[in-house]
Amino acid sequence: MGYPTNLTFGISTQPTTNPTGNYPLPDPFHTASNAGLDVVTYANDFFGIGSTTLDWTITGSSSTFACTDGLGGWALVTPGGTTTATAVYQAHSAFQFVSGQQFWYVCRIKASAVSGNKSFYFGLRAGSSANDGLWFAKAAASTSLNLVSTVGSTATTLVTGVTTAAADTWIDVAFWYNGTDLLVYLADNLVARVSAPTIGSSGTTLTDALLAPVFQITPTATDTLTIDYVMAAQETSR
Repeated sequence: MGYPTNLTFGISTQPTTNPTGNYPLPDPFHTASNAGLDVVTYANDFFGIGSTTLDWTITGSSSTFACTDGLGGWALVTPGGTTTATAVYQAHSAFQFVSGQQFWYVCRIKASAVSGNKSFYFGLRAGSSANDGLWFAKAAASTSLNLVSTVGSTATTLVTGVTTAAADTWIDVAFWYNGTDLLVYLADNLVARVSAPTIGSSGTTLTDALLAPVFQITPTATDTLTIDYVMAAQETSR
């Protein structure tokens, strides 16, 4: 890592005439260059989970979601049994794909094992419902990590072979919807581009349902998911 630029007076994303124009840090909510267009962000490096009652919902009998030891902060999804399908998702949904508005998602995650019929996915979904969402998925009897879009219970694989999943090996993936196209990244390298996906509730490429981060695993033994970090962010009019 090189030396930083020392901006001793701070840095602003607002004109001086705005309320936060002399606030010495970037405005966390507004983008002044686009009037009426704000940014909403959720980011977690998992130094703490928060309340699993208010912040997260965990499905699967006796399954747990908790911080674990790891450089930089890790979280661990542990199914309650060797075949217990387990999902962890935020209690409230706050994100939505909107044509013309940017959307970002990044995650670093690993599975303890990938062989056999164990499966997992992570990304965004409509709360407790798996009928709508966009996630990276490793299907049973496969090690290919694909980007899958689900709209009204209809699943479509948008990108096949984003990477090959391996046991206890970090996967660092992201997507960026630039308002028109969906760009998919592996370790900061562009690996695929989905041109002009349509957004809506039926017969479309991306759902318009409200979404939230999700981690899901269906084990076949004592399998776990470890999450290093996750971020979801979008432009929104408000």
